[in-house]
Amino acid sequence: MVLYFTGTGNSRFVAERIAKATDDRAEDISIYIKGSKQPVFTADEAYVFVAPCYVSTTARAMTDFIKEASFPKDIRAYFIITAASYMGAAPTTNRRLSAKKGFKYMGTAQVAMPQNYIAHFKMRSEEEIRKTVKEAVPVIDRLSAIIKRKGPLPAAKQIPGEAFFTDLVCALYYPLLMKTKKFRVTDKCISCRKCESLCPYGNISFDGEKPVWGKKCTHCMACINLCPVSAIEYGKGSVGKTRYKGPEKV
Repeated sequence: MVLYFTGTGNSRFVAERIAKATDDRAEDISIYIKGSKQPVFTADEAYVFVAPCYVSTTARAMTDFIKEASFPKDIRAYFIITAASYMGAAPTTNRRLSAKKGFKYMGTAQVAMPQNYIAHFKMRSEEEIRKTVKEAVPVIDRLSAIIKRKGPLPAAKQIPGEAFFTDLVCALYYPLLMKTKKFRVTDKCISCRKCESLCPYGNISFDGEKPVWGKKCTHCMACINLCPVSAIEYGKGSVGKTRYKGPEKV
């Protein structure tokens, strides 16, 4: 099974391509995140976890999901990280998590995908985005071939001490900086409610005709990037920037 967490579609794109190549199925974990019950997986098979890199490691949405869900012991666990540049301490994070869950850790690999963190980073041109997605396809296919033949993923290089430093940064960044108070909606809003349906945490509701953000947010940037009329801003950080509409749109 291929399980993925996505905001603007990068990890979905990778997960669905892997699933197709390995004759498997891809499933979005947001259906479980929004639900009231923790999932129980019983199939004794390989599991491929596809998630973005947040704060220099595997997105907490995925690691929390894995911690709380029930899986058979000794499953083969593959981790694929989508990142604009570097996946940081993700291999160490995933290896430690696998040990705690009793998984047979099969490695962590990165697939470079377009930047979508519009709140704080410069957005790339359509030409650069198109090039990045095109170059990602053969990487995904190579990883899919390894997974299909049940082999381990290539060993990932790690910077000594990086995981320790990343743990400290995450402990501060998630509660202090992944806030929703800077999200705002402009007069361009057409009340289509797409942002409400897109939020993987179910964190957006409507007060009359305008969206309102709750407190639980992972800064996936789905609401702001995929708004059909670009009516959502994040403080001044997103103003004037081109929105990233996902890999399928290039």
